[in-house]
Amino acid sequence: MKKITLLLLLTMLFSLSSQAQDIVAYWNQNSNDLPGGGFGFLANPDAFPQAADLGVGSLTVGGGITSETTTNGNGDLVYNWVVSFSGSAINAEDGDDAGGSISIQGGTDTQNNGAYIQFELSMTNKENLEISYATRGTASGFNTQVWSWSTDGTSFTDFNTVTDTNVTDYFLVETPAPSELNGEATVFLRVTLNGASTSTGNNRFDNLKFVAGTLSSDSFDKTGFSLYPNPTNTGSVTITTKTNQNKNVVVFDVLGKQVLSKKLLGNTLNVSSLKSGIYLVQVTVGNTTSTKKLIIK
Repeated sequence: MKKITLLLLLTMLFSLSSQAQDIVAYWNQNSNDLPGGGFGFLANPDAFPQAADLGVGSLTVGGGITSETTTNGNGDLVYNWVVSFSGSAINAEDGDDAGGSISIQGGTDTQNNGAYIQFELSMTNKENLEISYATRGTASGFNTQVWSWSTDGTSFTDFNTVTDTNVTDYFLVETPAPSELNGEATVFLRVTLNGASTSTGNNRFDNLKFVAGTLSSDSFDKTGFSLYPNPTNTGSVTITTKTNQNKNVVVFDVLGKQVLSKKLLGNTLNVSSLKSGIYLVQVTVGNTTSTKKLIIK
């Protein structure tokens, strides 16, 4: 009976990915205001915050020297290091051209290491936020993109790191956001860039898409259980709950066999002993139990 219950749980979890998800916010970067035929975004009037092309949300940039501006030959005030190069059709909504992109360059003395693109949107009555976008770079551009989340716009928590982003061909990035964002009226997501080695080295972003499902009362997670990074290849995952009490963690494979059991006093679970595959992570805090799918690469 226990194995049958676990298999039913797995079936329910796997079916989540096939449920309908709606666009919360989407930016295709095809209508960027680049005065005088140049690449720099307009700073006066300010091109940021940038409204979503679909859904509702705003995009802005910050950190480093992203606010540095210059006056071009036509007398337009533009950003020095926030530019738009050619885009991609990867992850584009139907009918959208490759168009442009939004790109941050390394800046003078690579002072834009640590600069970020930030998104603000609402998860009211929504859950299971998924992020996807096309990205590429230059060889001397940023080689890591770190995603973090916040509900107050001030205190951010990292949840995923994308590496080797200084490749010269666009590729697709997909990452789930933490469950703490489920149902929140206002959420902030940042992608912070590091690793650029020249002033003009860059990362480009296009077709930035945020989708989510409808929040249902029976799927509300009372523990606030969050599991990241997911997928993981680091040998460990971070498990947090709203109360941050001690946690009893049990991991099952796809056949319902228990492969790991641990009383977790902190937030880090060592999964280095597990092979690549799909697992079910069951977390119990007090009298409340919650379960999530974990993918190990």
